[in-house]
Amino acid sequence: MTPDSIDPRHHERMKALVAYTAASFATDHPSPFGAAVYDAQTGGLIAQAYDSVIAKCDPTNHGEVNAVRLATQKLARLSLRGCVLYSTCEPCPMCMSACIWAELETVVYGASTLEDADPYWPQPSDVTPQELAARMRVEPRCEVIAHVERELCRDLFQQCDDVRQERGLGLPPNR
Repeated sequence: MTPDSIDPRHHERMKALVAYTAASFATDHPSPFGAAVYDAQTGGLIAQAYDSVIAKCDPTNHGEVNAVRLATQKLARLSLRGCVLYSTCEPCPMCMSACIWAELETVVYGASTLEDADPYWPQPSDVTPQELAARMRVEPRCEVIAHVERELCRDLFQQCDDVRQERGLGLPPNR
């Protein structure tokens, strides 16, 4: 899929997610990782969240997992069938697995994990969301759409790094 052939709503929603995620830079725990869940039929925003790993001292509190948790709670159901998840960065294996278990229809992401995020936030895995989706045992498989508004999402990492350096904030010791 070329950037021109991608549904224009994906671009609009990713731009809105970038703005939402950038708002985390004003908090005590700035993060470039944000995610949002939309209803694929109505186009309505169900939930959005950013990473709270450092704030909550919980390595599972990635933006995607937080957004999935909020969406399932709001809808009062375990399945997010008929929903689309947007992420400012390529989902890690944990997050993509959560998307698969939640039965999300589509995952759309901006920045690349190893090419864009790793220089700022070192990543412990190189398994791609496409690899995990290809291994799904149920149909329909989750569609993965890569690099929507990649430049905007990539810029979040530099901006967040600048904020962290200005305020003397570090990454967790293992990063």
